[in-house]
Amino acid sequence: MDYKVRGTNILGIEIIIPPQKFNLEDIKKFISEKKEIMRKTRLVITFDDVIPEEAEIKEIAEFIKNFPEIIFCGFKASRKETRELCLQAGFPCDMSTLELEKTTERASNEEIKFIKKTVRSGEKVSSSGDIAILGDVNPGAEVEAGGNVYIFGSLRGLVKAGIGKKECEIRALFVQTPRIEVCGEEKIFDRNEKFYNFRLIYKNGKIRINNMERV
Repeated sequence: MDYKVRGTNILGIEIIIPPQKFNLEDIKKFISEKKEIMRKTRLVITFDDVIPEEAEIKEIAEFIKNFPEIIFCGFKASRKETRELCLQAGFPCDMSTLELEKTTERASNEEIKFIKKTVRSGEKVSSSGDIAILGDVNPGAEVEAGGNVYIFGSLRGLVKAGIGKKECEIRALFVQTPRIEVCGEEKIFDRNEKFYNFRLIYKNGKIRINNMERV
């Protein structure tokens, strides 16, 4: 059974469960299969027009504890009854109570695209939504995203993020690239500049780089 997976703005992942696909064993199997792409990310389980039993809510949360590499943040629900059940079971169930940013600009059909390899010179990866690359972006490679770009490796190629949007961010474990484009704005770097734990944010017409270590 497959479920919709959508990225959030701070390396988070939201798994959306619609009513016709609510099955505990299928949900647990899906989480088990996707555990590698959810490593070190914040996970939210969304019940879309689903009213589960309180015991089922607890069972899902307890199952996720089997994967300590996943940071479970709680649930989200479209039904008031479900939100009350989650809170009664002792789990947060409101995006405003979680450390996750709103995605009002992102269309509901824009899901996060996972690239499970290094993007090599001459290759181009594109998506209308977010892109998460579980590898490097080599010199001569290009990444284009309508949303945010998360690189779990080195960024040495070109990234264009937030195409057609007013806000976006780029994250990477290591960066040494001549330039980056965000929401149509260009940021030029010195050839010798290197950064660890890189985070670039474009908001209110300004580029801000923080949470980084300059080499």
